[in-house]
Amino acid sequence: MPASRRNPYHYIRLQTAEDKTGHELDYDVLIVGGEDHKTGQAVDTDERFVRLEAWTRERFPMAERVEYRWSGQVIEPVDYMAYIGKNPGGDEHIWIATGDSGNGMTHGTIAGIILNELVQGRKHQWSRLYDPSRVRLRATPEFVKENVNVAEQYKDWFTGSETGDVAAIKPGEGAVIGRGRGKIAVYRDERGELHRLSAVCTHLYCIVRWNDTERTWDCPCHGSRFDPYGKVVNGPAIVGLSPVSQGRKKE
Repeated sequence: MPASRRNPYHYIRLQTAEDKTGHELDYDVLIVGGEDHKTGQAVDTDERFVRLEAWTRERFPMAERVEYRWSGQVIEPVDYMAYIGKNPGGDEHIWIATGDSGNGMTHGTIAGIILNELVQGRKHQWSRLYDPSRVRLRATPEFVKENVNVAEQYKDWFTGSETGDVAAIKPGEGAVIGRGRGKIAVYRDERGELHRLSAVCTHLYCIVRWNDTERTWDCPCHGSRFDPYGKVVNGPAIVGLSPVSQGRKKE
């Protein structure tokens, strides 16, 4: 995150309200964001929405009800520049545009310009700036810091369960149980049925954590997210969490 941003920082914009038919209404919707955190590395996600609403009402006392609340996910490169160009180490015909740092509309336009030239074998003056293979020495301290942070997340392999009793998991909730390779992500649906998955992220094998606010399994290492049943919601993982069969004890 750029040093110029306060942590936690906030941002706002106005959006004209519309009804279900698309007709404009006579009031605006104030969209407020902030209270950011790394995916899978916050246990106070509900409290962050509370703080965001409090911040808003302090500055906009005319605000009425909260219509919606949601969160998104952005990829932050260590040098704050997007990665646009040939995929490093991959197939020569794979081109990528990622690392938008919240500027997807801008980078989408830039990617359309740069990639159009590169895939046709031509050069573009911006290609080196956004080259996915670039190495920026000035970004080295941030790069090291981020990799230390990732390494710290692997400690979850050696910690105990979030709960020692599956019966304590309420409908609509999830928890990681077990230890080491035996860690299982357990979700109880609204009907009370249990769904058991491997708690190991399929990207680089971190242990996922339950996000109680959005009901997802989130990886604290690289930001992959899975729905309660293990289906991929956000990459870099491309394979879902593996189901765990429930053995039957023979008396």
